Amino acid sequence: MGPSVSVIIPSYNYAHYLEECVNSVKAQTYPVEIIVVNDGSPDNTSEVAKSLGVILVEKENGGLASARNAGIKIATGEYIMCIDADDKLTAGAVEEHVKLMEDDMTIAQCALMEFEERHTIMIPVVPTGLERVMQANSITCDSMFSKRIWKEVDGFDESETMRLGYEDWEFWIRCLAKGCHVNSSDFIALRYRCHEGQMTQATSWPNRQKLYQYIYNKHRELYESKNLKIAGHVL
Repeated sequence: MGPSVSVIIPSYNYAHYLEECVNSVKAQTYPVEIIVVNDGSPDNTSEVAKSLGVILVEKENGGLASARNAGIKIATGEYIMCIDADDKLTAGAVEEHVKLMEDDMTIAQCALMEFEERHTIMIPVVPTGLERVMQANSITCDSMFSKRIWKEVDGFDESETMRLGYEDWEFWIRCLAKGCHVNSSDFIALRYRCHEGQMTQATSWPNRQKLYQYIYNKHRELYESKNLKIAGHVL
């Protein structure tokens, strides 16, 4: 038996996608703990989660970062994966990530394939280091990391600005600044659903300049030490 893994699935108004998502995790070749976090959904997320026999965390609505933190806080896994309730893991996804995890300071990322409105395959940028990630979020949202590093960097940023998006990007910057390294594979591990109303289209992209500025201001000393002028510039 290898290291234990917990998969965190935040859900806000995604009850209609949740069963498909959870079943993709249950079908993994590697044993995992599944934690669904109902982030104050007005729909029947809780009922669906209970019917699927997973661990359920109920909380007031606080955004994606808050939901991820709530799930990770109770997770028993040594390693953590976060996937959104509208996405799906492919067969063997968890096992592939675990193979990439050398130690607690590893971030393991694989490729993803979009579906529904777009069908692009996104292969990880190699190498992925701190300076590149400071300028553009090149680490996939479902990448695996250790619970220990999550604790060391104080989890995901739950601020009002980060509720607009890019909370995973800001988290990766802190992990890499702490000394983490990224191991990558071109194995397609995530089916990323592209649809109207998803967070990326609805809030993150329209507010990207505000988010770029927030990330830069939060890590100004780090950006200045690297002679980087602004977050969000793609190399």
